[in-house]
Amino acid sequence: MKDGVILIDKPEGKTSHQVIQEIKQKLDVRKIGHAGTLDPLATGLLVVLINNATKISEYLLSANKGYDVEMKLFQETDSGDITGKTIKEEPPRKLKKKEIKKVFAAFNGFIYEQYPPKYSAIKVNGKKLYEYARQNQDVEIKPRTVTIHEIKLKEYNSHQHIIKFSVICSKGTYIRSLVNDLAAKLGTIATVSKLTRTLSGNFTLARAVKIENLEPKHIISMYDALFINKQPLLLYHYEEEIKHGKPIVIINHTDPIIFIINKQKEVLAVYKHIGRHVFASQRGIWTPDPNVKKLESEREN
Repeated sequence: MKDGVILIDKPEGKTSHQVIQEIKQKLDVRKIGHAGTLDPLATGLLVVLINNATKISEYLLSANKGYDVEMKLFQETDSGDITGKTIKEEPPRKLKKKEIKKVFAAFNGFIYEQYPPKYSAIKVNGKKLYEYARQNQDVEIKPRTVTIHEIKLKEYNSHQHIIKFSVICSKGTYIRSLVNDLAAKLGTIATVSKLTRTLSGNFTLARAVKIENLEPKHIISMYDALFINKQPLLLYHYEEEIKHGKPIVIINHTDPIIFIINKQKEVLAVYKHIGRHVFASQRGIWTPDPNVKKLESEREN
């Protein structure tokens, strides 16, 4: 099975881990991972990395994410979504749409310190927050700086007490926390009732495939995946230098990170700019030729 990226339309009710294990078994993949987890409640775009593509996960994880969100007003749960236990409720009332629009406008392009949900995988002292929560242990949760690049109010249903919106946000933004923060500005409480990821970097849900329809033809090459996400790719003719991890000199490039490719558009390595046109190898990405390894072993013996 070749290296590459698969865009999966994740179904509701499954963890991201369950989804990638299904793919691993279906395609008989050696190594597999993903570029950003989704909660079991969430549906939509899951960027799956197979074989050597798992080595570029950090460069895809840092991309902005886009979501379609449904928030249920006047209800708060311990998990931040409707799968959790209700811990607080308020008498329903009709909100003024003018006020809702005003709050959403204030979050548009907003950079702020966001507190992650207590039911999240962030580690504190080597232990995940949800592990503390399940054991009813108190722990200090520190905020993280996030950016709400764009947020749009799509619908307010005053009868069902539902607000629907779309958002494009930075890496590390928790939608459950965003919903809490929006509700607080509206003078109430809320929880996530539906969530769909529509965007991850320049990957879109429109290009994703359901697991049951997945075939090897749906694998996007590492070159195409990086190109789609506008990562700097550079053809370097001295392939052996790259495979030996030697520093290289590149003129007219100041990108902090460059992906080195060969004539066949195979991604060979990640190089980092260390100053004065010099780039140092960060990690190799190519698959070693087993015949070359065998030949080297025979020479040593």
